[in-house]
Amino acid sequence: MTNERGDYRIFVGAFPSGDLGERIQALRQRCDVVTARITAPHVTLAGTYWRTGPATPENEAEAIASLQAVQDRIAPFEFKLGGIGSFLPGTRVIYLEVEPTAGLLAARELLLEALGPDKHRRRFTPHLTLAMRLGQRDTRSLLAHLRRSEWHSGRWSVHVDHLWLVQRGPGDPTWRYIQRIDLAGNSDLTGFAGSR
Repeated sequence: MTNERGDYRIFVGAFPSGDLGERIQALRQRCDVVTARITAPHVTLAGTYWRTGPATPENEAEAIASLQAVQDRIAPFEFKLGGIGSFLPGTRVIYLEVEPTAGLLAARELLLEALGPDKHRRRFTPHLTLAMRLGQRDTRSLLAHLRRSEWHSGRWSVHVDHLWLVQRGPGDPTWRYIQRIDLAGNSDLTGFAGSR
């Protein structure tokens, strides 16, 4: 059965790796194991876009070509993580705040040029989701707990020299990496990918 918005989804994101990525994922597993299992920690820069048809990398060949056409214009950038935010009361999402730096916003603009407007329009709030599948009471309790932790008071910087186009169909248990997008000056070009 087809979803009224489409058959599958894609987005482009920055995925922290190394020790920081592992620490964030461990936190996510403690907060919301289902969300942590579905995708690695990331900051969505363009998306989520709904698509029709089978969820295959080949069906995103046009998007991949558009991204490859702009990737050399996207400069590597830093994003700053730290602070606990939420989209309460409307949406039960708790996240690590991400500073909307000039480099991050410039990258987003070029991605939107390649892929078209996304669901955020001009209300883009860069963030890294920690939990989104808890009940209202548990969400409020976790939010209060996290605001007393180092994740609220600390600050971390993440260097971004590549992004990933990812895809998830209705039968997929997790988001799949389908294309690495190397930013300007990073010559390690790859094609369709099944892993990071």
